[in-house]
Amino acid sequence: MKKLVLLFAALALISSVAVAQVQLADIYGTVVLPDGSSIPGVTITITGDVIGKKTTVTSEEGNFRFLKLSPGNYELMFELEGFKTIIRKGIRLFVGKNVTLTVPMETTTIREEVVVTAKASVVDTRKTSVGVNISKEMIQSLPTARNPFTILSLAPGMMVDRVDVGGNESGQQSSFYAGGASSDDTTWNVDGANITDPSAIGAAPAYLNMNAYEEMQITVGANDIGAQTGGVQLNFVSKRAGNRFAGDFHLYVQDKAWEMKQDLTPYMTRSKYVTPGINRLYQYGVNFGGPIVKDHVFFMGSYAIQDIHGRQITGDEDATWLLSGYAKMNFQFGNTSGDLNLTHDAKKKWGRTVLSAAQQNNGSLFDQDGPGWVYYGAIQQILGNLMLDAKVAYTDGGFVLDPRGGTINAEGDHVGTDWLYLFSPYKWLNNTYHYITNRNQINLSLNGNYFAENILGADHEIRFGVDYVDATTTSQSLYPNQRIAVKYTQGEPWGEVWFCPNWGLDVGFNRTSFYLSDTATFGKLNVTLGARYDKESGSLNSYLQKGVYWYEPGTTHHKEKLLPATMGDLNIPAMDVPVSWTTISPRLSLTYDISGDGKNVLKLAVARYGSQSGNELANNLVPRRETDFYWYDNNNDDTPQWNEVFNWYYYAYGPGYSGGYQSWTNTQLVDYTQGIRRVQYNADYNTPLLDELTLSFEKALGEDLAISVAGFYKKRHNLTRAIGILPGGAIETAANWYQSGTQTVGDTQVPKWLRYVRPVGTYYTNYEKDYEKYMAVNVVFTKKMSNKWMADASFTYSDWMSTMDRSEHFDQNNFDFFNEAVVAPQSGGSGMTGIYVNSRWMFKLSGLYQLPFGLNLSAVFQAREGYVIPYRTRIYLPGGIGWTYFYEGGKKFGDDRLPTFAILNLGLEKVFKISDNSTATLFVDWYNVTNKQATLKLDNTIGPNKDEIQMVTNPGNFQFGFRLNF
Repeated sequence: MKKLVLLFAALALISSVAVAQVQLADIYGTVVLPDGSSIPGVTITITGDVIGKKTTVTSEEGNFRFLKLSPGNYELMFELEGFKTIIRKGIRLFVGKNVTLTVPMETTTIREEVVVTAKASVVDTRKTSVGVNISKEMIQSLPTARNPFTILSLAPGMMVDRVDVGGNESGQQSSFYAGGASSDDTTWNVDGANITDPSAIGAAPAYLNMNAYEEMQITVGANDIGAQTGGVQLNFVSKRAGNRFAGDFHLYVQDKAWEMKQDLTPYMTRSKYVTPGINRLYQYGVNFGGPIVKDHVFFMGSYAIQDIHGRQITGDEDATWLLSGYAKMNFQFGNTSGDLNLTHDAKKKWGRTVLSAAQQNNGSLFDQDGPGWVYYGAIQQILGNLMLDAKVAYTDGGFVLDPRGGTINAEGDHVGTDWLYLFSPYKWLNNTYHYITNRNQINLSLNGNYFAENILGADHEIRFGVDYVDATTTSQSLYPNQRIAVKYTQGEPWGEVWFCPNWGLDVGFNRTSFYLSDTATFGKLNVTLGARYDKESGSLNSYLQKGVYWYEPGTTHHKEKLLPATMGDLNIPAMDVPVSWTTISPRLSLTYDISGDGKNVLKLAVARYGSQSGNELANNLVPRRETDFYWYDNNNDDTPQWNEVFNWYYYAYGPGYSGGYQSWTNTQLVDYTQGIRRVQYNADYNTPLLDELTLSFEKALGEDLAISVAGFYKKRHNLTRAIGILPGGAIETAANWYQSGTQTVGDTQVPKWLRYVRPVGTYYTNYEKDYEKYMAVNVVFTKKMSNKWMADASFTYSDWMSTMDRSEHFDQNNFDFFNEAVVAPQSGGSGMTGIYVNSRWMFKLSGLYQLPFGLNLSAVFQAREGYVIPYRTRIYLPGGIGWTYFYEGGKKFGDDRLPTFAILNLGLEKVFKISDNSTATLFVDWYNVTNKQATLKLDNTIGPNKDEIQMVTNPGNFQFGFRLNF
């Protein structure tokens, strides 16, 4: 009874203080007599590659534990007077994975040691999370180009928007999706610190150098209680030093001369394009660390350069220079340990695209510059059965995208060549917006583990945490000459001029989170029950949004203000967003060790997750004004002149909808008395939700060999819904919409819907009936490195569908196309759009085999269904609707797809042993072995350019490299 009282007292205490706790690795165990009865008071000493000595003593129930250990190799020694000393060697830990041991000890009358070299089970009997661990052997030796996104693509069920052949996409942020979750719900963590970008939600603030990391964990389902969202969870663990000086050096080289030859497609030939590829690539760096004070204080440093010169389809060079480095120190004194870490990443890129190289020319390409810093500190304290872990991380990020077609003048405006935006073929030419952003974030957290044994028939691990995030983002989008010159067809004079004030953003984001869970162990059964609370809010800071003026140097109209009542200067006020997202997230998971030896484990997890809003709540209040005018380019020079826009003589269309020559505006959505968008909220408006049921079975086929089958059912619902506010304040209903005949799309006719009254604001609520459903089966085979080989194979079949309710969609244009159709998010990663990511089946295989004479042969093979290609046409609709895409009738989103995709990479390395702790490795990686020119992107606009190939895989190429480990 006393233990029960103490347990509830501890719960009351820790629930009052309860971060997104990112797990390292834990060892749990029990020391027993040969008859299975427990042995209290056994002294256990742990040593390893990356720690000094630590000791603990078994409890009254014979239990022991070592928590939050870095990945690596460990050894345990068990000592008790009157018993044989047991030394347990060969324990390999992986990030986010638990090891559970049962250690028998026998009595003796003499001092005797027993050495046991037996590896821990490859199956985690305590956790239900579904994902994959990328070990240092996989990072170093598999032919993956060694950037985070190519390594990410190894995960079962993971879909990435682009194909990297030998590093041509290194330094670019890819979009990726897995497990039916939104990409906005992805979380990036380094050494337990959440570094997720609050502005580009779900993205990383920097370009991580994989050679600097010991291991990477990718989780796609049944996320830990420390995770706020149900999205992909990424955890990178940096290298760590131990009691000996150790490190490594790497050098990778590629050159155009080592490429295989590919034939040009007909489109490439007509357009005078070249085969894309890599002109040259150099990646080199060093990691080094060791003891400062043996067993107590250690250091580690990392420095690396990636110098990449890609070749675009246009022949232009796409150059990227990445600098990555960190300096860290970790210490341990008795029951106190901690870490200090400073990380720096810097990127320079010349020739970055937005659409693709085939859809842009030199003036519309970005040159990018962006250094970033992360400051991190952590301290852990063990107080008997309680472990506390406090962390602080400050991220100082930001970057500049500078288009080549313009310059910034003394007034801070972007001037120069006009941005030419073509509808057919879809292209950006000559210039584009200038973007600058600064993104800072601080993350404070306190986590704890409390252990209580033999209460209510079980042993309990109680976890708790509190997490606080505060972030600020300032950014500016500067449009060239404060406008976009639009043409419907290249070479024709008809078009529009879209006037856009320089758009600024100065917003804040705040999140407070608490969680509490209890893992109860009843013999073979582990039951985890928990809940977390998350509250997210946003704010605006005051600033001036400058108005629009006409740009035409040398004319009387130059710098003349345009539409000052609606497009003039606007003062954005400082204010808190009047709504917040609040989530209570229950979690339940079960594991059952069927055979009792950790070799056959059944797992079940049920959870509800909220989403992370980032800056979305604040962004919804910031006006993004635009007013469009018809334009007749009389001299066809792609540059608007005053008399081509505002003179009736050159005006080919007749009076516009809201004035003489105006075609469209959104300025009616702005509340000019407050300086913000006119917005209202439903009283129950809240975060989208993801409900998840995961059932899996894992079977150990050997010490390092396992197979698993996992089934997923996920439902994403409570999705954000935006409805118009009509003049007078009424909320828009279906009565404001009507069918106005049909629209021709290709050879089909589809319904065309228009509205009677144009809204003057936005009402935010949630869909009650719309949802996305994800059902999938993963079959995974895993073989860790032993007996000369390692391998990972997976097959995924998934059904990711969207269901919409007609009553909740007043605008029913394309309703039938998207209802009961696949979910295929459009790529939003850097340098690429127009890729619709959805594959219903995927097969992945990677592995390494150690041949005689120090030779290692490795391979990565991936095959999947082709991504979605939705054919469409663009039509202008009145009533404030504007330009709208229409899709072919009689089809569903997902019916048309690119061809099946497959790629094979091979690697061969020769390892030279220098000493017991030092090796030198020479290697060659062969990317795209079959030299297949797979189609990655087509022109999906219905018209003369339909199905023109805009992007293909790069040709096969060879990379040579050298690694030194010491």
